[in-house]
Amino acid sequence: MLEQEVASIIKFALESAGNPSPYYWEVPEGFIVPAIYFPVPEIDSSGYTLYAYALTYTMFVKAFHSDVRGAHELAQCVLNAVKERRGVIPLIDKNGAYTGERVRLHDPTSKTIEGSTGTVQIMLSWESSRAYLYEEVKKSGSVVFDLHRRGAFAKATGVPDPETSASP
Repeated sequence: MLEQEVASIIKFALESAGNPSPYYWEVPEGFIVPAIYFPVPEIDSSGYTLYAYALTYTMFVKAFHSDVRGAHELAQCVLNAVKERRGVIPLIDKNGAYTGERVRLHDPTSKTIEGSTGTVQIMLSWESSRAYLYEEVKKSGSVVFDLHRRGAFAKATGVPDPETSASP
């Protein structure tokens, strides 16, 4: 599931930015610009419902260009495309075909990386829920309470029934 969501977001971001050079694990020396670097997402977890938990994924994507202005333009293309679609990104299968399912991104942000000549960071985050694992348990058939027989409680427990025992 994670791979499908990440691949869908990467495809969407690259198409939105005009298909710059993509980088995934490390950015090599002498890399080609314009480029976008997609790191492994950071993951936070939380409870979601009684039956599911949520994982919040955050990718700190970097847009590279020969200058900050060009990097901002790349980042702005991605941000605008996400916002224009209200954060809804179509999911793709392993062959790159659209599945008809979607993932919703939270509001994206961008900022200039200080000290760089042409790098802007884009924060893309989304939430994905997963069901808890449950073991099958055998349910009880039925439980019968006999509340009409006086003294049944005392016979069953050995404790005198306060309603039937005489007070001194």
